Amino acid sequence: MLFNIIFFSICSGEIIDRVIAYVDDQAITLRDFEIFSFKMREKFPTITENEIIDLMINRKLLLKESKKIFLEGNEEEAIKNYIDLKIKSKIIITDDKIREYYEQNKHHFGEKPYLSVRDEIETYLIEKELNKKLTEHIKELKELVEIKIIFIPSRNY
Repeated sequence: MLFNIIFFSICSGEIIDRVIAYVDDQAITLRDFEIFSFKMREKFPTITENEIIDLMINRKLLLKESKKIFLEGNEEEAIKNYIDLKIKSKIIITDDKIREYYEQNKHHFGEKPYLSVRDEIETYLIEKELNKKLTEHIKELKELVEIKIIFIPSRNY
């Protein structure tokens, strides 16, 4: 079923690409890894190869789920729309929670009154809850698929 596919150039027999992981029947190639790794290292220079492959697996899972519910757009848009629809839309932060956070963290806001920082607090609490729920959701998705990591490239491959 799952094969370690190596693509060869017809003319010279050199290795062009190599599968480094599978998410069910979807392959992640070394070239995919290199491209994604370059983008991630521009933003997060200390990111590890393991973190990169984990992000790639998570993205494959979310994209697969977005296609199941017919979300359109490029990969980024489909994943964002899926997260907004399936997770973020279900997060409700009450005024009581926002007020409670303000009261517990007044020292961070200095002399700023509650109403001037309310939206900032709400955004923070939504993002915090979103990260928690997204982590749980990805964990659930990983339990439903077969994930096989064949090879994690190092920076010196």
